[in-house]
Amino acid sequence: MTSRYKPELVKFMSYKDGIVYDKDRVFTTEELLQITPDHLCRWMSQQAYGDAEPSEEMRPVHLRSSTLEFSKKAISSFMPRINATWDPVTDRGNPTRSDAVNKLIKKVKKFEVRREWADTKAGRSVEFEEFMNLLRLVRSQWEQNKTSFMVGSVLSLQWHIMARIDDMMKLQFGNFSPNTEYASTLLFQMRWSKNIQEERDAPEQIVVGSMDPKMCALLNLAVYIELSTNVTSSEFLYGNPKDGDRAVRRVLADMVKDTAFKKIKSGKLGTHSLRKGAATYATRSGIRRTL
Repeated sequence: MTSRYKPELVKFMSYKDGIVYDKDRVFTTEELLQITPDHLCRWMSQQAYGDAEPSEEMRPVHLRSSTLEFSKKAISSFMPRINATWDPVTDRGNPTRSDAVNKLIKKVKKFEVRREWADTKAGRSVEFEEFMNLLRLVRSQWEQNKTSFMVGSVLSLQWHIMARIDDMMKLQFGNFSPNTEYASTLLFQMRWSKNIQEERDAPEQIVVGSMDPKMCALLNLAVYIELSTNVTSSEFLYGNPKDGDRAVRRVLADMVKDTAFKKIKSGKLGTHSLRKGAATYATRSGIRRTL
């Protein structure tokens, strides 16, 4: 997690000190204790409004509140007094946990409600019909592109368990086991999503089949394992996580650009659109998020 947050700290400290720090720069406790809410607010305002001291007429058209919240969380993880609320009297505590920072983010959210905001760079959810179209295109490539066996398995299983593509690439054979109670299914555990912190956050899930062969997670998994050479030479189901991730993203990018792929509505589509699409489809089908 630190490797994911470190670039944000380096960007902030570079802005604060007016020095372009190396990405591997290690900041001392003394340097981190000098950070104040004002430093953070000026930096966040510069990113969101394009000005460290925005006027009342200016709007946060450069950055969304979700990005500011990520910056806050990232920088907070490096604070020496991470659990202490900021005390404006003594100027001690965690500056990211200050009223000033929270009010700034809240104000940006307010503008977003009014649609006076920065356009989102995130892709929209893929619709179910679009997802099925993707699966058809992937299957049509089976003869020409052997990678499509893997992509078909990744997509069908990803939709089934509502996982992110990069998390799918970390799947290991050891995460699957036979289901002795229901022989036609598999037991599965997702152990590395960003929301998983404890053992209880990774319960066993049941992977079931589908009457539609295009989206049957079990069938596509079997086809991939049976027809892919050296698939069992790695502990990872889909081979090297980084190589597999790049391969899937490349194939999906080509598929979305294919003239045979028909968009149902406008909006950018990316790999995260698949995770959003599965979650949205489940919600529309009446499944509560807490289940």
